[in-house]
Amino acid sequence: MTEQELLAVQRDNNKLKSLYLELANHENFNPYKRVIVSDILKGEKGKLFEEWYVEEKKRIEKEIEFYQKKIQVDRKIVEEFIESAPYPESEIIRYRIINNISWYEIGAVTHMDRRTASRKFYSYIARHSQ
Repeated sequence: MTEQELLAVQRDNNKLKSLYLELANHENFNPYKRVIVSDILKGEKGKLFEEWYVEEKKRIEKEIEFYQKKIQVDRKIVEEFIESAPYPESEIIRYRIINNISWYEIGAVTHMDRRTASRKFYSYIARHSQ
């Protein structure tokens, strides 16, 4: 498994989190917040708010479903890779890729320097890239 494949799982997790935030913001959106009452006629007819709202919500939910399925498949592959790794490297990979923990926190948990943890991570991946 290459470094890019491992980091793809991390990127997909981050994308899923951002989609959940986007969905929450979309559901909290209030189109009537800044209504300006005026007697000036508006000449343009835009898309109806209800149509836009439903289409946008469906799009976001569809993307969330796609990334959830993708993460499930990729997570199985990563778990197999982690199980084949020796003790300190397996924990470091799990903390970094799956739990998305910083190098400082990984160093504190594994009782080693952050640089040592990152070196072990990258050297193991470089040795076992397919």
